[in-house]
Amino acid sequence: MTPLAIICTPTPYSLFLSLNDTGFGIGAYIAQWPEGILQRAGDSLTISCYQNYSNFAYMFWYQQLPRSGLKLIVSSSTWSQNVYEDGYSEAKFEVKRQNTDYSLMTIKNLTPKDEATYFCAASDHTVGTKLTVMGKNDEIIPPAVAIFSPSKQEIQQKSKATLVCLASGFYPDHLTLVWKVNGVKRTEGVGTDESSTKNGSTYSLTSRLRMPAWEWFNPLNRFECVASFFQNGTTQSINKFIHGDAGE
Repeated sequence: MTPLAIICTPTPYSLFLSLNDTGFGIGAYIAQWPEGILQRAGDSLTISCYQNYSNFAYMFWYQQLPRSGLKLIVSSSTWSQNVYEDGYSEAKFEVKRQNTDYSLMTIKNLTPKDEATYFCAASDHTVGTKLTVMGKNDEIIPPAVAIFSPSKQEIQQKSKATLVCLASGFYPDHLTLVWKVNGVKRTEGVGTDESSTKNGSTYSLTSRLRMPAWEWFNPLNRFECVASFFQNGTTQSINKFIHGDAGE
């Protein structure tokens, strides 16, 4: 079997609120890690999960294959054996419940079929770990990033201006795009493709920033697109920017 590399990057922990039987709110959170790891096929990968509400006796692990729905792998509790769903086994997905708060899942003998997003859950809340598989000899290819100016027709007809950021030619499919205006992250008016588009052996991703036309027609405004990707064990970034139009 040709050795493969594994890149693992989680989503950050999330705060959540659930209700008990009496209707009182219970504030809790659940966290999942590691933040990033590079391994080869045949190795094992351990994902840790923590939740801080001791009344949640059950914890669950899910797998979401690319462009597929969630599948329950196993459920665990502090007082009974782990229960595995059909198609999953302890030999492949070993889960240890150290105490009420912690659960560890070790995926053994990693292969390309293990490429997925893995979620841990306590009660009704989940956070995820995305697993990307790439060949040992495959190189991580950074994206080429470009920003395209707004359409004059949109500005004239709708008094709106939309910038388009295109990241292309990257590999693997493990990239995020963020907009900044004058150095401050912008989320309002931002629309990013839900998933990357595969073009042969590489990928592309687009994001759009829509704003009032008057904001675009200010040459002092700096619009920046930041592409972040995983390389050499750390997150790298490529920044491209464009200034507003002077309207001359």
